[in-house]
Amino acid sequence: MFLLTLNALFFAVACSSPPDADALLGGVDAAAGAKDFDGAVQKADAALALPEISAEPAKAWRFESARINALAAAGKGGDVKSSLERLAGAYPKQVTAATYLSLADKVRAAGDGPGYADLLDAGLKKFPGEASFQLAIDDMKGSADPEEIERLKALGYL
Repeated sequence: MFLLTLNALFFAVACSSPPDADALLGGVDAAAGAKDFDGAVQKADAALALPEISAEPAKAWRFESARINALAAAGKGGDVKSSLERLAGAYPKQVTAATYLSLADKVRAAGDGPGYADLLDAGLKKFPGEASFQLAIDDMKGSADPEEIERLKALGYL
């Protein structure tokens, strides 16, 4: 009986200890490394739902960053764009022109040319003084990808 009570006490203490953010992030990274981008996003979302993670901006940013990188690697440009817009207010030092450009490149590499154009457009509007966006858009005008060209037309660049 004593042993059973002691085991229950250890279990209760183990269940009440704060989550290990590094281990949780390791799970997100492992899923992304295995190209299970949806799994990586789900793991990041689950971690961000924990008050111990979401209440600490530095911890939360690590998961938000891993989440948005998984979305980009999956070629989900629309989700990346909406995530950047959501995060820009809370993390202005992290959501920079370089962040937009890096994620846009990942989205394009994953095969989402229209998403790439949308991210460049959003980045240019958010950071109008950053010439890299206009240069990338100008380079895109010569693209052989018809979806990219159509998206540039829809955005008013052609």
